[in-house]
Amino acid sequence: MALEGGWKTRARCHVLGDDVPHDGGVMRFDFITGRVTDPALLIPELFNEIDPGLKTRIRPGDFIVAGKNFFCGKAHNNGMIAMKALGLRVLCESMPFRSFRAAIGVALPCLIQCKGIREFVQDGDELEVDFESGEVIDLTRGETRRYPAVARDIKTIVEEGGMQGLLAKWLADHPELATPA
Repeated sequence: MALEGGWKTRARCHVLGDDVPHDGGVMRFDFITGRVTDPALLIPELFNEIDPGLKTRIRPGDFIVAGKNFFCGKAHNNGMIAMKALGLRVLCESMPFRSFRAAIGVALPCLIQCKGIREFVQDGDELEVDFESGEVIDLTRGETRRYPAVARDIKTIVEEGGMQGLLAKWLADHPELATPA
């Protein structure tokens, strides 16, 4: 299963700050406690808590650029589901491990360890990002930086559609184990 848009894409970026929480930041808390997972319901609420106008500027395939500790707090995935449904991609300085694991689990492409990314790009800049090499080109300003690339194993999980896709593939490859004894 190929990643929609591929591992090298061009799009606009939307720059957020440090310490952006998932709960009450990326997604409204009542959607998390209500266990809402339908992308059609989640997308209209995406980022409303931190920037109500952001949803009008975001286009499918855009990049969300964040500083340190993006998706901090509990590792819920409601906002990640909405971001994946929009084809968004994440570039950030850091992300807690559990949040990174949840993002990869829903097949949300993330390039982490992008030190200084918020100073390198500006909100609305057009970027070309190659997740396989870690190269980020700010096409608006004509500058390039290189960050750590996505690990091969992480790339495989995302390409398979996250953990559900990986499990479905494994069960298809091992039909004798698909039904419990």
